[in-house]
Amino acid sequence: MKILRIAVALLLASSASMLLAQTPVPAKEQVPPASTEPLIVDVHPSPYRAVSWYRPNIGNQRFDMRNATILDMISLAYDREGAAILGGPTWIDFDRFDVIAKISSLKPPSPGANPAAPSNAQNPYDLIRPVLKQVLAERFHLIYHTEDRSLPGYVVTVAKDGAKLAEAKDPTAASDCPVAQDKATPGVYVITCTSQTMEQFLKMFGIFPHPAIDHTGLKKSYDFTLKLAFGQLQTRDDYVRVYTEALKQQLGLVVAPGDVPQPAIVIDKVDKTPTANAPEIAKLIPAARDLEFEVATIKPAADTEPQQQIRPLGSQITFSSWTLQALLVEAWQLPTGAMINPRPDWFNVTRYTVLVKLPPDIDARNVFQDHDLIDNMLQKLLIDRFQIKYHWGEQTQDAYVLLAGTPKMKKADPNSRTSCGFGAAEGEKAVTSTPDSPFDSEFHCQNVTMDQFADVAQSLANNEIKYRVPNKTGLAGSYDFTLYYTTTRKLRLQVTAAADAAKQAGDATPEPVAGVSLEDAVRKQLGLRLEKQPVKLPALILDHIEQTPTEN
Repeated sequence: MKILRIAVALLLASSASMLLAQTPVPAKEQVPPASTEPLIVDVHPSPYRAVSWYRPNIGNQRFDMRNATILDMISLAYDREGAAILGGPTWIDFDRFDVIAKISSLKPPSPGANPAAPSNAQNPYDLIRPVLKQVLAERFHLIYHTEDRSLPGYVVTVAKDGAKLAEAKDPTAASDCPVAQDKATPGVYVITCTSQTMEQFLKMFGIFPHPAIDHTGLKKSYDFTLKLAFGQLQTRDDYVRVYTEALKQQLGLVVAPGDVPQPAIVIDKVDKTPTANAPEIAKLIPAARDLEFEVATIKPAADTEPQQQIRPLGSQITFSSWTLQALLVEAWQLPTGAMINPRPDWFNVTRYTVLVKLPPDIDARNVFQDHDLIDNMLQKLLIDRFQIKYHWGEQTQDAYVLLAGTPKMKKADPNSRTSCGFGAAEGEKAVTSTPDSPFDSEFHCQNVTMDQFADVAQSLANNEIKYRVPNKTGLAGSYDFTLYYTTTRKLRLQVTAAADAAKQAGDATPEPVAGVSLEDAVRKQLGLRLEKQPVKLPALILDHIEQTPTEN
């Protein structure tokens, strides 16, 4: 579900991805104009979450930034990528905070709008950035300066066969790049651009981890269409590959990594503990939106429907082919269905498609961008239609704990930035990057203690780990390491393929598979052990639930 939400948020909720995109070559930072209204912001350390990325929600007069590091805040506030933010203490890309701000003039963005076009209404991030800069300066006491550095980027040039672009029919028209799903081909999204310059177009791609610099020499406005096909993508590198291949094949544009001269933000000082919130701050901040679906239809899913998708269109949202367990995981924002107890036999078998309608004046894509809002509405619907009664409690489950073995990890430079992320270390080729790789998951950690690694292990391992992992290694110090492994799903496919090959060849014993499970990878590559032990864990306890929903 995580990858689907990322893909659709980057495309159908295109205003969000465009608004967060980096400027190709940022200018040196000028002293920002201060926000004209008092700073009303709730800042506190984030609670444990089973995901290690942040998300912003934009509501009426309210901005939420959940699970954000100081690096995330600076990146968003100053419209810079992480690689252009240098210095500072080691923890700025690891410790996470929740920021909730009142911004009186803020409204949710219009879906499909391209803020690069001068004719569009105000970009909401133009209101958010000054407030976030104040938060960094006043609550975290950030002090920084800028320096010219040669930093990683992407250079965009025209392919040998030339660009595949048509000059705009009306170059005076406002540029626009709406995004829509291809009705004929599930999983394919179409960006249709009119009167678009290369500079405007390249600003859209927040998917690239570094700025995309225009070296095409194309100065006119163009009309063109770009189709993007998303399959089982795991990392940001996978998305970069999809975009890069589509740009070359369909538009004749080559995107290649290369160093780009640009001013960098150098952190001189920042505090780890923010100053205290004002008394009764919660009463000063507008409440989060609270809506209910006006109409809802729940029916058994057809076998041909794409599984576990959320599709917003107009004032409607379709939850396509979900089990009830998956719906509860989404609605209550649970890391996994294993947190639900009891789980009936049919709970993860019967699939439903849910079609809901919002008030006619509300665009479903705006709601889709607000993770908390859509899940809260879904929770109300499920409680009503499946007659759910529940309470929160604890249950004892066999869950992974992290134990010491014979450590094979590299001792870290204590002055390096603490971080964990998907893919290989910076400058190294990912083991998972080749099409025939037996491994399909990889992450790299730098300067992390075992407590820190255990706290992000569930997020990094996705569905392989169901609960928060306790650290029982007893190891001190910080380490650097890369871990790559084969997910359970891919291992099953490899075992099936080996059995089929052996059967066709008349062999009694299948060839061993090349993949390595997460447990084996931790043992062989890190010299640690992931073992299951009885652990007392929080749980959503179902007191009552019906298999059949009430009538539509």
